[in-house]
Amino acid sequence: MGSRLRLTGWEQQLLAAVGAHLSRARATDLASAQRRDRANDRQKELSARFGIHSRYAGSICVDNDAAVRAAKEQLWAHQRQLQAAVGRLERRTELPSKAAACGCSKRRCERCGSGYATENERVMKRRRLDVLRGELAGVQRRRAEGRYGVCLGGVQLATTRHHFHDAGLNEQQWRRAWEERRAWFGCVGNAGVLGGNPCLSLRQDDQDRPGEWFLTVSVPEPVQARFGCGSRVRLTHPVPLHHRREELEERLHARRAVRLGVDFTTARRGREKVMLRIAWVRQAQPALTLQQARLGGLVGVDLNADHLAAARLDQDGNPIGRPIRIPLQLDGLPTTTRDARLREAITALLDFAATTGARAVAVEELGFTDDTTREKHGRNRRFRRLLSGFPTLAFRTRLAAMAATAELAVVTVDPRYTSKVGGRDWQRVLTGGPTATPALQTSVTRHEGAAVAIGRRALAHGLTAGPRGPERRSAPHQRRRPGTRPAGRGDGSTSSHAAPVRAPGTPTRPIPRDRAGARAARRTPAAVSAPAPPVPGGRGPGETVSRAGRTPRIGSAAPPASPG
Repeated sequence: MGSRLRLTGWEQQLLAAVGAHLSRARATDLASAQRRDRANDRQKELSARFGIHSRYAGSICVDNDAAVRAAKEQLWAHQRQLQAAVGRLERRTELPSKAAACGCSKRRCERCGSGYATENERVMKRRRLDVLRGELAGVQRRRAEGRYGVCLGGVQLATTRHHFHDAGLNEQQWRRAWEERRAWFGCVGNAGVLGGNPCLSLRQDDQDRPGEWFLTVSVPEPVQARFGCGSRVRLTHPVPLHHRREELEERLHARRAVRLGVDFTTARRGREKVMLRIAWVRQAQPALTLQQARLGGLVGVDLNADHLAAARLDQDGNPIGRPIRIPLQLDGLPTTTRDARLREAITALLDFAATTGARAVAVEELGFTDDTTREKHGRNRRFRRLLSGFPTLAFRTRLAAMAATAELAVVTVDPRYTSKVGGRDWQRVLTGGPTATPALQTSVTRHEGAAVAIGRRALAHGLTAGPRGPERRSAPHQRRRPGTRPAGRGDGSTSSHAAPVRAPGTPTRPIPRDRAGARAARRTPAAVSAPAPPVPGGRGPGETVSRAGRTPRIGSAAPPASPG
């Protein structure tokens, strides 16, 4: 959570000086973190060299180690993508081109296989294969030497320094943005200490203003000599706390760990503002089993590039009420705005689940995070741009953390055939059949039907309701009575005569409509993310261990802290 600080002129200068001093200390320690020096030795060196509190030094070591670890994981992911692209190009370039082999235009031919269309394209792909091999060798060399590049402030902003005209900035504007991006002023929580931590603490120590919280700042020794103040300075004005105030006060009174940080940003009108960032980790809650998550039904969610489609299902897999569509426009927006809109959409989704009484949310295990390159998806740039626009990783990370806060479970399922079956069958059911009004028919698309199919697969039901032909039910969600069977034409209508009932023991072999989808539905559909917060340094809510087969899971862990 965040709160804007009200400061006097002297206090704002003091906090700016403390932040600049700590930022220099962090930049100095980054090289030691990349060399993998011991954190204890680095902490002692920072305290002695810069005259800062040991908790400041420990927080710097923790954040630098996290930055190096993130760079290491990013380099490893880049190596996996390059290996996949090189392997795919090697397999396809070894095959003859379709024009040279047989001249067919089939996607998969027995003679030319999955070779490229023309010989010219095959030669150009071999050139690209050489480029990717050289890039892969460089990444492997960096990993072997342990060189994980970390740029405080971001590489994109650093490269903007060389072309101000193209970026629409001057040197002064860039310098301000660079200093704000590289600034660091914070302290990790410390249990058992009054105020959450010893360096930036919130306390109620004003007798004249009871019930209000004041921020006390630990000032480094060089800044003390410059401003002529003591080692601890309490700000004049109280900190306004509105969001989750009761939970924060409970933690502060119990002397639990609370992390605080100070951010210096520029408002929209160009005025500088100082924000206090507060974060903490909630206590882990008992995990839900898959059977407990299915009780009472759930909410199926279909993630799309520009919206979320959600449908409420009961325990038997029948849709309840009208599905909803949550807009999610992220194309062309900055990262902070994209994250804010994503959190807003997830909040609306969780509110819908809580309002309808569901205990779980079912989502697809999409594989768009591994590879969206042209080696895998071909020359269709529009399709590749669509896949790159999917907020898959950010969505499942945010959803797992926010669902744990709302005490909801997250179930992930196999995404195969959900959109196809949803548009073919469930869209007709949700619109009300052929007698529905035109306005209702246009308001429900195949994405809402896919949300129903996702929910049914999470509940271990089939995507559809039976065989094709005259034995098909009039609607996929209708249950069959013990002695009757409706005979439909497959368009939602039912014939006037009753269909004969098969005698027990009579051999029959109905043709399944979705063999692969039915097999996937009969398996244990997913891993359940327990409504518990992530543990720092461990697995987050919804992250599971590796399993046999292709049972999906929810992927990334949530951030270690629970911001407001």
